[in-house]
Amino acid sequence: MSEDIRSFAQWVKSQGLEHTLPRELSKLEELTTLDLGRKKLKELPASISALQNLSVLKISGNRLRELPNSITKLKNLRNLQCENNLLESLPENFGDLKSLVILNLNGNQLTALPQSFYNLTNLTRLTLAVNRLSHIGEDFKNLKKLLHVSLDTNYLKTLPEVFESMQSLYYLDLSFNSLSILPESLGQIKELETLILEGNLLKNLPSLEAHDMLIKLNLNSNHLQTIDFDLSKLEDLQILTLENNQLQSVPEGLCKLEKLNYLNLSANQITFLPTCLGNLQNLIELDVEENLLSELPKSITKLSHLKNLFIANNDNLVKPNLPSLEYCDID
Repeated sequence: MSEDIRSFAQWVKSQGLEHTLPRELSKLEELTTLDLGRKKLKELPASISALQNLSVLKISGNRLRELPNSITKLKNLRNLQCENNLLESLPENFGDLKSLVILNLNGNQLTALPQSFYNLTNLTRLTLAVNRLSHIGEDFKNLKKLLHVSLDTNYLKTLPEVFESMQSLYYLDLSFNSLSILPESLGQIKELETLILEGNLLKNLPSLEAHDMLIKLNLNSNHLQTIDFDLSKLEDLQILTLENNQLQSVPEGLCKLEKLNYLNLSANQITFLPTCLGNLQNLIELDVEENLLSELPKSITKLSHLKNLFIANNDNLVKPNLPSLEYCDID
């Protein structure tokens, strides 16, 4: 029995956690899952490295300002949940946790990632939202197994060309940063299904036409004046949101998105909608409020599945006669 496990047991007792963990040192040493979430912890002991069988560690919702360097000795750790703490940095050798598959660091105060971070090549799910990151290194491209990435609500102004190698990535959230341009490699992610770019400074978009598997595209609250790629290529798209931009029109290619269920064009400067809008036979919700529309296209009466319609704050629009409608924001 190692001295470290005895030390860890003493720490457990000092924190008043002995009722939630095994008392026998042998069972404590064999732990595969440890949940210390929301325990008001200000630090973890160096002796946590004694838990060599640990596969899942949950330490979210505490007051941790740092992680002990010894945590990187947990060679079997696959899932680390550490959101909503006060972490300002990670151990320099954090990348030694090479078994990590799932890593959640949302809601901390991280300003940078150590270089070793990019050695976590088994990661499939990475969430770094709501931190203070202003830079992502080019070696991010090493994380080729990523399926789900959330970098939203940081201070990123640019991103390096790192996405070409991430051919299995299906979810990418880059919202609420300060991105004015997107890396061209973004268009090379073949499996992407959800792309969230809300709350950036985008004026132009790289060609997103390659994302023919995209199901959800959120471009809300940017500086877009036009849609400068062929929307019709996004043949699997079900949710398209372009709220709060500077659009004056939308391309007719929109009408070819036969699987579209939800379309939000509100808070733009749109003066007319495509006459072929009625081709969107699967549309359930349409939001065009706060634009400059004086009429709706006659083909809107073909939207037989439309349930919710938002058309207020335009130029005296009249509610269309649609038997399927369950809600309209004007009478």
